[in-house]
Amino acid sequence: MRLFSKRKKQGLSSRQEQTAGRIALAILCYQQRVADYLNGKTAGISSKVWIILLVLFCAGFGLYCLSLLLQIL
Repeated sequence: MRLFSKRKKQGLSSRQEQTAGRIALAILCYQQRVADYLNGKTAGISSKVWIILLVLFCAGFGLYCLSLLLQIL
């Protein structure tokens, strides 16, 4: 006797597919709006500043990981 039987995969009905399509479209539209907003906010930042921010972020994260490692020892 099996405890967990495999369920047969059933396809989605046409109404379920339409609903899933509408939800996916709404999510994509919202993502596009947020991306446009964020791109507008950061449009004035030069590539040099982005590189400095990236280096600072990586250094901070690396120092945090190093501190966690040293706490274990």
